[in-house]
Parts: sequence; C-alpha cells; structure tokens
Amino acid sequence: MPPIENVTLLGADGKLGSAILHALLSANYTVTILKRQSSKSPDSYPTHVTVKTFPDDLEPHALASALEGQHALIASIKGSQTVIQQRLAQACLTSKVQHFIPADFGSCDSSTALTQELVPLYKRKAELRAYLQDLATQHPEFSWTSLVCGHFFDWSLEFVHLWPAEHRADILDDGETRFSMSTLSRVAEATVRVLQRPAETRNRMLYVQSFCVTQKEIIAAYEAVMGREWEVVAFESGKFRDEQKAKAEAGDAGANEELVWYLGTVDANWRSREDFAMKLLGLEDEDLREAVQGVVESG
Repeated sequence: MPPIENVTLLGADGKLGSAILHALLSANYTVTILKRQSSKSPDSYPTHVTVKTFPDDLEPHALASALEGQHALIASIKGSQTVIQQRLAQACLTSKVQHFIPADFGSCDSSTALTQELVPLYKRKAELRAYLQDLATQHPEFSWTSLVCGHFFDWSLEFVHLWPAEHRADILDDGETRFSMSTLSRVAEATVRVLQRPAETRNRMLYVQSFCVTQKEIIAAYEAVMGREWEVVAFESGKFRDEQKAKAEAGDAGANEELVWYLGTVDANWRSREDFAMKLLGLEDEDLREAVQGVVESG
C-alpha cells in the first residue's frame, strides 16, 4: 500500500476537528479541508492548507471531484450523519481515495447489543461500519478504520457530570468502575498513527485511550489540583439507566445523552477489548493529574 501523504479533513472547525488538523499539520501531511458550500465558518487556516467546498445536496460528481488526488479522508462530524458518510465513502471509491476514517469517535462501544438497545444512534454507527466493510470487500483498493476513544476528557465536563467551578460531581454506584477516556489531543494523535500504519489498521475498529480510570480517581485528581474537596452525588446505575431509557423513549433528547454518559462509564473499559490498539499505534497512557491540570488552567 502506498504511503498516505495527502489528507482531506471534513469538520475541521469543531473541537475535535481542530485538534486533528493540528496533529496532521504537525506530522507534515498535506492537508485539504472540505466544507459544505453553505458553511459560515471562516477560512482562518495556515496558508499552506487548501480549502475545497462541496454542494449541500452531496451531488456525487462534485463530491468526488473535491477528493481528487487525496490519499485519505477523515470525517470529524456528528456520528449521526451516516448518510453523508456513506456518500463520502462512495466518493472515495470514485476518486481512488484509499483510506477513510469515519466519525466513529466517542463515548461508547457501538458494537455491543446493550449500547445499540439503549441508544439507537450507535446501531446506525454499526450499520455504517458494515457498509464500509462491504465496500472494502468488494473494492480491495479501499479501506477504513474506526477509532473508539471513550468519553472525551476535555470536551464537555458537564456531559460527564463534572462541574469544576462548583466543585461537584455525580458518580454511578460507588464510583469505582474503570472506564477509558481520551483527551482530544490523544484522539488526534491516534488518528495520525492510523494514517502512518495503513496496512496494520485497515478495515478495523480500534480502541484507544488516554487512561482507564474510575470516577473517584478523577474527582480526587481535581480535588488535588484545585485544593478543595468536592461535593459528590451517587446514583444507583440500574435505576438511573431505566429512568433515562423511559424518558428517551418518551422523546426526551437529553435522556439519550444521559444514557451515553451511563454507557461510557459502566461499559467502556477498552483494555478488555480484543482490538485495544495502544501498542499497535505506539501509544502510552497519559498522566491523569497532568490532564486535569491542563483542563483547570484552560478555564
């Protein structure tokens, strides 16, 4: 397989996308940013970054034309946008883009029956991977890699029930269940490592992390860095799951996010997964205290 040099990134203006862009440029890739024609985000990128647009209706020829000459495409968009990602994969085939990294990043293992039952979004993610695998089977020149990273450690603290400004947190049960989390920079670093190892990572769903920790360890790290004890509220996990599931089924969108928090806390120890890829990608765990320090200092 030829080396990957030219990389297109869709979704460069989000928190994760901007971290991936930084990692790609630091690794000396030639980067093209792909945007919808209706995008209002400013093109405030380094001068050597190319920006291309595609029509909002995803017209196949125009989409494929925007990918001409590229070796890899990374989608850093909402994971729920699976139709867009199918169109992107088809455009990769047309334009001979050899590797596609879909928007599979995030909190939960979408391959499990429990995750798909509680949060339908993850069933769509699994269906997208099956679609990509079918394409790869039919077209060996095309490949894909999904990265599953656990809760983002430094994205939305409220989402993971941490409120540093108020010195309080929620935990499930006794707060001693271990689960994998990743900083945005770790996700970006892992993405680059995939591109650097296309043969070893092709057509696989890989698990990475910054660390595998407990909720109590996270709170203790914040208390140590901030020099103040936190208020902690505990929820019985089974009761919490059932209550949020009932709300979600009644149409409460916020309850779906709570179920993602639940799943990413009680069923997200990637070290037990067969495709735990830290060694494969040459990655080591980060230091929890240093990560907390960085979050506190950034505000």
